Amino acid sequence: MELTPEFKNNLLDLRRQIDEYLLKSAGASYPASLYQPINYFLEFGGKRLRPLLTLLSCKAVGADYRLALPAACAIELLHNFTLVHDDIMDQDSLRRGHPTVHTKWSESVAILTGDGLIGLAYRALMNTPAETLQQVTKIFTEGVIRVCEGQAIDKDFEERQQVSVEEYFDMIQKKTGELIAVSTEIGGIVGQGASAQVKALREFGEAIGRAFQIQDDLLDIVSSEEVLGKDLGSDLAQGKKTYIIIKLKELSSPEEWDNIQTILRQRRIDRPTLEKIKAIMTKNKVIETTVEQIRRDIHSAQNSLSSVFSPAQAEELMQFSLMILHRKY
Repeated sequence: MELTPEFKNNLLDLRRQIDEYLLKSAGASYPASLYQPINYFLEFGGKRLRPLLTLLSCKAVGADYRLALPAACAIELLHNFTLVHDDIMDQDSLRRGHPTVHTKWSESVAILTGDGLIGLAYRALMNTPAETLQQVTKIFTEGVIRVCEGQAIDKDFEERQQVSVEEYFDMIQKKTGELIAVSTEIGGIVGQGASAQVKALREFGEAIGRAFQIQDDLLDIVSSEEVLGKDLGSDLAQGKKTYIIIKLKELSSPEEWDNIQTILRQRRIDRPTLEKIKAIMTKNKVIETTVEQIRRDIHSAQNSLSSVFSPAQAEELMQFSLMILHRKY
């Protein structure tokens, strides 16, 4: 299945509506010290994957996607909150090709920007239709907590010498997968889908989230700063235990791993160093193994839908899964 022109045009239209709602949500101008960096960050744009999933999930259960627009934008505002604070914690200088908020202003401004974004997220969420608001708010709030748990575990892993694949999957389910699963689940709930449909949508989101994060791990190695829009190799430099690093340790020889450990202890990854690491990964089929895991997760996501939804109902979400599979940034 290839992405149809109709699907691509539909996504462009939905992104436009999402962007309009987001900028309207942060339309205040005073105090400038709060709203200027908030609008600066929102105007970066971005893929808007989470709110798109919310709208498409609402459509999949047969409802008007516009009912889910406030909740979709609340999820995107929450996501942007996590990005602003993540950039501080990881000391990244670029986000979507632009200076990060703490780089352009200060860490204090960035912390307040994140706090403002979470407040705006809850304000947007309150515009969800009354009949589903309580359930949606509960799921959204639990999602906030799980994302914070995942971020804490990720930071804890940086101080550990060894992390298993199972531990890694648990971490990314909270840090990345949860918010994507919340996106699809809330879309189904706002659209008042059947319980089996909502369950399938959540499972779809969880699998997409796992694939998406593993892809991020891979792109940190194989992409370019121009395409990726952030510092290349930053995960390696920070000592993050990504899927690709866990597999590298598992598949490389003891001598190769010792060499890599020596490199990583320097906490500085320049282009020649990155190329050395990529060569070891290629030799031991680490990249190939990672791509296979991504494909398995996308297939699992698709199976979640096909067991409950008709092909017509699932078509847009199926195409969305292919878009994730082939993304380059």
